[in-house]
Amino acid sequence: MSPGLYERLVDRLLEKRLGDLESASVKVDRVSVDSAELPFLLSRYLEKRLLSALRTLSGESPDNLRIAFANRILALMAASSGESPLELFSPAAMLVSVPPVSSGGFSVLEPPLTGLSESTLLTGAPDDPSLASELDKEIRSADRIDILMSFIKWSGLRILRSALLDATDRGTVPVRVLTTTYLGATEIACLDFLSSLPGAEVRISFDEHRTRLHAKAWLFERKSGFSTAYVGSSNISNPALTSGLEWNLKVTEEDQPGVLEKIRGTFETYWNEASTFVPYSSEKKADVQKILARSRNRDDSSDSLPFDIRPYPFQQEILDRLEVEREVNGSFRNLVVSATGTGKTVIAAFDFRRFREKRPDATFLFVAHRKEILEQSLKHFRHILEDRNFGELWVAGSRPVHVRHVFASIQSLDRAELDRISPERFDYVVIDEIHHGMAPTYRRLLETLKPRILLGLTATPERSDGLDVRRYFNDRTAAEIRLGEAIDRNLLCPFHYFGITDEVDYRNLRWERGQFDRRELEKVLTGNDLRNRSVLRALREYCPDLSGVRGIGFCVGVRHAEEMSDLFNRAGIPSIALSADSSREVRDAVSARISSGELKFVFVVDLYNEGIDIPAVDTVLFLRPTESLTIFLQQLGRGLRQRWGKTHLTVLDFVGHMHEKFDFSSRLSALSGQPAYRIQKEIEEGFPHLPAGCVIQLERVARAHVLENIRKALSFRRHGWLEKVRDMTADLNRPPHLREFFRAYHPPLSVLYRKEGKVFRGWKRFLVEAGVFPDFADPDEATLTRGIGRMLHLSAGRYPDLLMAMAGDDAVKELEGRFPERQFLMAHYALWDETPEKMGLERISETVQRLRKNPVLCDELEEMLELAKDLALFPVLGTSRTEDVPLDVHGTYTRNEILAAAGLFGFDRRVDVREGVRFVPEAKLDLLFVTLDKSEKEYSPSTMYEDYALSDRLFHWQSQSTTGEHSPTGQRYIHHRETGHRMFLFLRKKKKTANHPFQVSEPYVFAGPVFYRSHQGSRPMNMIWELAYPLPAHLFRESARLGVRM
Repeated sequence: MSPGLYERLVDRLLEKRLGDLESASVKVDRVSVDSAELPFLLSRYLEKRLLSALRTLSGESPDNLRIAFANRILALMAASSGESPLELFSPAAMLVSVPPVSSGGFSVLEPPLTGLSESTLLTGAPDDPSLASELDKEIRSADRIDILMSFIKWSGLRILRSALLDATDRGTVPVRVLTTTYLGATEIACLDFLSSLPGAEVRISFDEHRTRLHAKAWLFERKSGFSTAYVGSSNISNPALTSGLEWNLKVTEEDQPGVLEKIRGTFETYWNEASTFVPYSSEKKADVQKILARSRNRDDSSDSLPFDIRPYPFQQEILDRLEVEREVNGSFRNLVVSATGTGKTVIAAFDFRRFREKRPDATFLFVAHRKEILEQSLKHFRHILEDRNFGELWVAGSRPVHVRHVFASIQSLDRAELDRISPERFDYVVIDEIHHGMAPTYRRLLETLKPRILLGLTATPERSDGLDVRRYFNDRTAAEIRLGEAIDRNLLCPFHYFGITDEVDYRNLRWERGQFDRRELEKVLTGNDLRNRSVLRALREYCPDLSGVRGIGFCVGVRHAEEMSDLFNRAGIPSIALSADSSREVRDAVSARISSGELKFVFVVDLYNEGIDIPAVDTVLFLRPTESLTIFLQQLGRGLRQRWGKTHLTVLDFVGHMHEKFDFSSRLSALSGQPAYRIQKEIEEGFPHLPAGCVIQLERVARAHVLENIRKALSFRRHGWLEKVRDMTADLNRPPHLREFFRAYHPPLSVLYRKEGKVFRGWKRFLVEAGVFPDFADPDEATLTRGIGRMLHLSAGRYPDLLMAMAGDDAVKELEGRFPERQFLMAHYALWDETPEKMGLERISETVQRLRKNPVLCDELEEMLELAKDLALFPVLGTSRTEDVPLDVHGTYTRNEILAAAGLFGFDRRVDVREGVRFVPEAKLDLLFVTLDKSEKEYSPSTMYEDYALSDRLFHWQSQSTTGEHSPTGQRYIHHRETGHRMFLFLRKKKKTANHPFQVSEPYVFAGPVFYRSHQGSRPMNMIWELAYPLPAHLFRESARLGVRM
């Protein structure tokens, strides 16, 4: 066998050949097959063998032999499944059409020349039918047509005009079109024609100068089951359809059902993404014409907002977090951290709109330091609040008249003005660029005003002077827009990050209070000619054309910055050094000189926030190790601003032998969007999971340095965390609570909870190990630690309230009156995982008494529940609780808790449910358990497109393979409204909670009741459920795997 990559099931013949190779000392890699993928792999294996066997059959009547052979296989399959056998007729015949009846008799359906069963590639080769002629036939024979085009020209659309008119004239062929305003290429006449077709709808993405939609696709749905799709390079224009050198892949449902299902699901998800695609109508024609004209002229002057005023999903996640902070944690001073240009002001406007709905008379103050920011923010608020008279400016001589909704500059709110304002004058206060908050004017404002809600917005919570504005926000960040989300939304430009091998050895430098000793660091980085030459060499290697480069280099000190500037100037690269001591005039001049290209690089010290903001920057050099992740991201953000013509940011990070306490994994986690525990695997696999358009590459030696650092950090981890808890105990003069420790250090759960053999150890045992808590001997420590360690998913609602009360000292009788019995059963199975009867209990409430015999673990349970509130990503709809099944919509529960709530786990029995569905006939209830990632593999195309969200209100679900549309189960699904049956949907991402020390199953989010919308196919049925409550934005992002990057 040839060396290389394979993906082939091992049969007896192959195993023998592999054994021979291994005998010859050749390395052979085998992996176990994931059970979720095995059916697909086996069918692919059998398909090739069957084709080979059928071809080799010969004789007087080979066709009869082949049909007989096929019938024997069908009979064997029927015997295995218990179904009636299928049988092919001889001689073989093929059904090609059942023509529809029209007023003039039967309509003639002409199939495309490429057929309906076999996928093919059209390249414009001499023997290929033209794309236009094939599309014409596909249109005329389809039952529904979906079109996805980045732009549409009349020169191409008129070629298909007759076919579209004929198809839609039948009145039963819906047409849906998705397109964009990118570069103004789409013509308004095309939108008018398409939207005028009977049963047609057109939706537009208003991408004026940059688009995420480059796709060109057609989907032709047929009720016969022979749907087809075209995906390729051809937009709808005359050259693209007729004469261009275009490649287009035709996919058929018959031979590529998985691919076609992904196309179908992706289109459906785009179609339902209301914040991206807006319906077109004649009423919007004038506005669309203006946008198209502006796009053609590349005019960036207008900042008009789209027609729709819904938050994007990533913005809704921030709003959800703010709601949790206020409603669950009682925190009304909230800090939102996000890079410049990511729409922080828009989030504030949506948040105030929500606040104003409950308090229509709410007063409002928005504070910023520049008139331009205030004017732009006022415009956003008026649009989102749908109130063109909202707000007054208080800046540059303009004073408000009514002083109810004010947009004020910080300069206007001087001491005299603040003294005249009542501290309670404004209900809701927003302070933009709150990192200025340590300045006297801002500090006075923050200490004077007492609003109901204070919202701070910043890209840079950590300042160059070491001060941190979080002190005004309960010492925490309420919500943060992740880097990958902003890039996926085109709010920031993509980065190309290169880890460059650095000769400097940092391992023995002094490390104090989380950072290098600055003097030692500057000493090893200055006067280092070898390293300086390496910096220049790397720059020229990764940016060979320096004519268009605009860069920032981050240095450790003034001497280092000046040395780098001198080095670059001598190399013919115009540069300058800046520090916090540089005057404002010099800084402003440098910004203009960099933007114009007069200077190529500015080397800075401690100017990562308000000191330098140049959108033209397209290259960042990290010339010193940056210990703080926050500061690293702030510095990176200086180059991520969008600008016309800027396609990406180049990042050169110089990676040497790093100190064992330096944290590489967190920065690579922030860049990649992957959790820190996965970073080693991401490095080894070449970072396959990155935000759109981004690249991370590590040079060979740099890669070795990073991996060595991560492995050493793992070995250092536990000792380091024990030191942290000792330090915190000394500062507080008592052991920290679990939530306090998490807020301060964000440790992975695997540090605090672990399994040693069959013994489970938790937070209180960790404190004992650190020597800050006395040893204890709770009788049920091992069992309860395992239960408590699985409760991080609980956030709010009556059930967590019961657990909190059980750990307290409320009378048991009082608890029995406040909480339903099934919630006691939920709590029991969460803590003990066996029936109350088997434990010798006589009534379920005795589980409270058993728990309270473990006082230390009761305290730990309370602390875990408080932490869970802190970590909640979205609010629970407690008011939506069903009467007989005590679950809160959007609450998170283990399978045992759900089964106890549904009555399947009782006092003396438990019904194990391993399938993805469970029917509870006595309750007229179906429980639909959905695991989004069915395979343990990171990417499994054969299983990942079965269950997914189409929108926050629609969910695509695939039934079990034995469920047919005419079976009792299928009929119950379809007609559940009429029969009074309820369908409850539960969602989780994976089978196992990632990196959990106890290897526990991942809990489910209760998405709430769902209702039948439609279905396709049978055995399995592909169903669309309509949700009673919209999915939280975070859960939608997790489950909308086919849509626009959210």
